[in-house]
Amino acid sequence: MKIMKINIGFFFFIILVSCSKSKNHGKITFDKDEIKISITSEYLNSYQVQSSFSNEKSLILIGYNDKRHSLDFFNLGHGEVMKSKKLDYEGPNGIGKIESLYAHSSDSIFVYELGKLHLLNSDLSISQSWDLFQIYGDLNLGIPQCNFYFKLYYESNHKSVYFFMNQMGVSPLEIAKLPLMTSLNLETNEVNVLPIYHSEYFKSVSGQVGFMTYLGFYGKLDNQLIYNYQYESTMNGFHLDEEKLHETLKSKLQVVPSIPQTNDPQAYDQHAIENPHYLSPIPDPWRNLIYSIVWDGPSDANSYKTYLDKSQVLRVFNKDLELIQTVPLPDRTYQINNWFVNENGLYLNKAHPGDTLLKEDNLVFDVYKFQVDS
Repeated sequence: MKIMKINIGFFFFIILVSCSKSKNHGKITFDKDEIKISITSEYLNSYQVQSSFSNEKSLILIGYNDKRHSLDFFNLGHGEVMKSKKLDYEGPNGIGKIESLYAHSSDSIFVYELGKLHLLNSDLSISQSWDLFQIYGDLNLGIPQCNFYFKLYYESNHKSVYFFMNQMGVSPLEIAKLPLMTSLNLETNEVNVLPIYHSEYFKSVSGQVGFMTYLGFYGKLDNQLIYNYQYESTMNGFHLDEEKLHETLKSKLQVVPSIPQTNDPQAYDQHAIENPHYLSPIPDPWRNLIYSIVWDGPSDANSYKTYLDKSQVLRVFNKDLELIQTVPLPDRTYQINNWFVNENGLYLNKAHPGDTLLKEDNLVFDVYKFQVDS
């Protein structure tokens, strides 16, 4: 496969980078930079479906633009828009709405739409497709999904991708007994059921934990698939070679309080607003760290209390899944789930919908660069 050549086009863009003072939280230190990329109206200031990769020249971000059904490319190193390419809905290269993507390299871009997985070349033509409904059809495992919480990820050593198994129309009591995660070998189409189930806490409250019941997943660290339950504070790993589970100490377990079963959607909203949710962990193989944000209740007890008022706290774990630091984040600053990591650091998208100063002509990230004290 050929390396993708990027045409910058007729636009001129400016990167504004500002460095904050290095902060010391005892066990780890971090610097924070800001990257601001000027964009035109065809681009978005926030991409909930995105993936970052590096080539021999720079760090690249690919974002799915659902308004245009396009993939938009950005050079993070230079702070520039690179290009936007619309996708076809029909025909030999037809792709439906993309719900997750993973850029393995410039000419190996995986995209997931409901029921299908595609591998794209650098020109975004389809190299290969997998019909997931056909592959999983008779296995009675549920619907294989990737989404904002459970990200598409390709593990090259095992030639596999991973799916959250969504059990439609099944009671929480039955869901507690069913596996939540599978792998699909892309060379053999073999489905492997991983021994990952809902937690003991989930079972103890009959699954009444609110609506955040997806697994959180981005990828692996130290040959472990790193995942979490969004209703409790544990960090979990599944060792790919030993096929063993690993988790943080239960003695430090924090959970989302259970909610009585009800048909009132406002009750579920209020429960979600007032209580924490433990968002998807992001492995950082360059620093042997794991990041996860707690989407907590409103920090201002006197506020009106909406989803926009929920606070955020960044948790940092080491490779042994031990919590080593927490960093409170500024209110109404970062869009949840719009974050990723590369060798430069942890990127948090400054596009909170409650930010009254938010502008649509810039794509902005704060880049947190952590360093473990020796």
